[in-house]
Amino acid sequence: MASLLLLPSSLRHVSIFLPHASPLKLHFSTSTTFMTKQRTYAEAIKLLDSLQSNRAIVASISTTPSDMNHNAIPEMLEWTRKAGYQPKDLAAPGLKYIHVAGTKGKGSVSVMVENILLQYWKDKNKPEALGRVGLYTSPHLIHVRERIRIDGSPISEALFARYFYELWDRFSLAAGGPDSETKPGYFRYLTLLAFHTFIQEGVGTAIVECGIGGEYDSTNILPQEAVTACAITSLGIDHKGMLGETIEETAWHKGGIMKAGVPAFSVEQVPDAQAVLEKRADEKGADLTVVERLPVLQELKLGLEGDFQKDNASLAVVVAASYLKTLGIADISTTTDLPEEFTAGLETAVWPGRCQYIVDGNIDWMIDGAHTFESITAVATWFQERYAAARGSGRPPTATMLVFNQQDRDARALLRHLITTIQSKYGPRFAGDPLKAWYLKGRLFTYAAFCTNRPFKVPDGSDEVVDVALQDKLAKLYMSLDSNPLHMTYASVEEAVDLAYKVSEGDEKVLVLVTGSLHLAGAVLQVLEKKAKLRQVKKAKRRSG
Repeated sequence: MASLLLLPSSLRHVSIFLPHASPLKLHFSTSTTFMTKQRTYAEAIKLLDSLQSNRAIVASISTTPSDMNHNAIPEMLEWTRKAGYQPKDLAAPGLKYIHVAGTKGKGSVSVMVENILLQYWKDKNKPEALGRVGLYTSPHLIHVRERIRIDGSPISEALFARYFYELWDRFSLAAGGPDSETKPGYFRYLTLLAFHTFIQEGVGTAIVECGIGGEYDSTNILPQEAVTACAITSLGIDHKGMLGETIEETAWHKGGIMKAGVPAFSVEQVPDAQAVLEKRADEKGADLTVVERLPVLQELKLGLEGDFQKDNASLAVVVAASYLKTLGIADISTTTDLPEEFTAGLETAVWPGRCQYIVDGNIDWMIDGAHTFESITAVATWFQERYAAARGSGRPPTATMLVFNQQDRDARALLRHLITTIQSKYGPRFAGDPLKAWYLKGRLFTYAAFCTNRPFKVPDGSDEVVDVALQDKLAKLYMSLDSNPLHMTYASVEEAVDLAYKVSEGDEKVLVLVTGSLHLAGAVLQVLEKKAKLRQVKKAKRRSG
């Protein structure tokens, strides 16, 4: 009888026939018992947002004396059972996984592997062993559906809502009520939603990115027999409360995704991290291969900008090649010229908010959600390269602008690292520099804006007050580092974007660097998307008028 609780909501009426007895009919009416509101995508998002946030869970684990990490996998397995699955069910017929962990670049590697495999799936002679290609990543930048992709595109609102409510009903039935407290937290829910979607939609290959860590991450319930490759990207110290204070502790957690008999691959790590990964591989019976930058990629123009992406691309190539060989689809040499599917996949890969360059009228936006010391260093190098190229172009920038924020980590330390790293790479600014030296006076940026991650302004007439104490502290630190009085503090991203548009009026050309947080990057993209739509509407009205 208990198994009936795991039935999907579509099975509203169930008849059970017992020997020598009248049929027993059970009636489930989830639309009236558990859910009174209309089952729309918008309502699904409201319900999702009501769940315990990942930030709250991280804070709880970080401040609890006991190690709550040890409960993570047993709890996730219990939620999986309540969703109607056993771990072995995740190895649905034909469904295979590539598991990716790391501190920096795991999303980039995941999307490059996805795009390489999609080139094979798009071929008219598509290999059946590959199947449809799914991707699960985090966080999202604008829409939560970005986290779950099939065949290169986020799932639709209708599909998201359908599978969201199927899980919601299963959890409600298992608990006997609809309260959000009877549901897993935000990230766990989405992880189970991704697995449920992949299974229901007949996905054959799923690339799964870890959320935080690896050993105790919610994604690490994948059965060993369903995982065909593991990848570990560049490691650094992050989420200290959960992963530890040292690079060795971080490596131990990240190495937790390796499994017996499953090929594992890692970029070159610092020696202390590499030693831990090799020990973990031995403990788990995994064959770990260290991937160096591939010479064959040296002249290839990647779709993802930044020199460091060559390391991520090298890992993606080796992982994709291993996967295709395991499936018997192709035996690819990574030391000679790559097949067209590989080069096309690398050249056309797109990953918003990661070294993203957008030309927007008189503004060139450089957007990257860097939030660790290692990624901030990479962004500083990227900015220097882009600025040098812009300086030598036919229309060099007349102003530069920084938009920065970080709410959860040591924002002051990251900002200091950004400014000092760029200063060390720039050298004297005035030799042949097209920026207006008489007002720059040696500063790195003409303008700087420090804003919250809130996308849009507080509505007119609202009495809401946004706390910008952190942003004020960042502005004060910036002034001490760059000696620039032209810095501002804003309660929303929209106000910072408005400043950029204002200073780009006329013949000005502005290069804007947005960094410090993926949430900030997503908010900027959301504001730019809205403003672009408004411009289109105004343009259409002028045409019709």
